[in-house]
Amino acid sequence: MAPSMTHASPRSSLALIALFKLVKGAVLLLVGAGLLRLVDPEIATFLAPTVDLLHLHGHSRLVHSLLLKVGVFPSHTLFLMAYASLLYSVFLLIEGCGLWLEASWAGYMAVISTSVFLPVEFYDVLKQISVMHVTMLLLNIAILGYLVAQLERRSLR
Repeated sequence: MAPSMTHASPRSSLALIALFKLVKGAVLLLVGAGLLRLVDPEIATFLAPTVDLLHLHGHSRLVHSLLLKVGVFPSHTLFLMAYASLLYSVFLLIEGCGLWLEASWAGYMAVISTSVFLPVEFYDVLKQISVMHVTMLLLNIAILGYLVAQLERRSLR
């Protein structure tokens, strides 16, 4: 019997999860770098080529609104936010690469990291029901369920 075209293969599903983690890691890396850029002029000079490449200039409406929100924090808080963002981005990038390689350690890492944030996401949904909050919660529950099933089947190396 030929495989159904409607079901994704375990490899493609795992690749999608890996890409999701890698994209989140890359975004958090940019956020952390952007926060450091706000605090330290030397970092701003160092990051200028990347900012130009990604078109993340202060005159962008999105960047401008974020700058207004972030600008109210003292510099030490921005440093802490930047370092937390950078640290978590490294974690996500390692996790994403491990999932891409189908490593079982990355599956366990993803199960733990996803489980840790589910209560926060659930609270966010209760606090403010929005399409984004509900989608992120459901997506992370689906990822968690899929990874647990893969680990139980020992489908990861």
